[in-house]
Amino acid sequence: MTCENLDFSDCIIKKHAELPDKELKRGHAEVYYYDELKASVNNEPDDDAYQYRFNVKGRLPDGIEVKEDGRFLVFEGVTLETGNFILQVSVSAVAYETDDDVSVCGVKSTSKSYTLLFEN
Repeated sequence: MTCENLDFSDCIIKKHAELPDKELKRGHAEVYYYDELKASVNNEPDDDAYQYRFNVKGRLPDGIEVKEDGRFLVFEGVTLETGNFILQVSVSAVAYETDDDVSVCGVKSTSKSYTLLFEN
């Protein structure tokens, strides 16, 4: 990115990736589970103009998979396990229009804790 095409408003109006404030749906053992988190970028009218990268730390119950689908992080599958599974989810966003991997001002990443709860 060169100084000629840099939009300095991106440096003044701070942007950062966001994750929703929500509880993941309660699941039941041996029943198909599906829930999703939808990421966004604050102070940005076109959240779809970014490529989102997710990172999930923590143990998932056997049978539950995590998939990235654009702005969505999807949890789905069938498990036999019960209990609380605490996950730390982080997300970063990079504008599609960026010419290189390094942005002068950039979009800050964020992380939140979520709990998957499975009962009988």
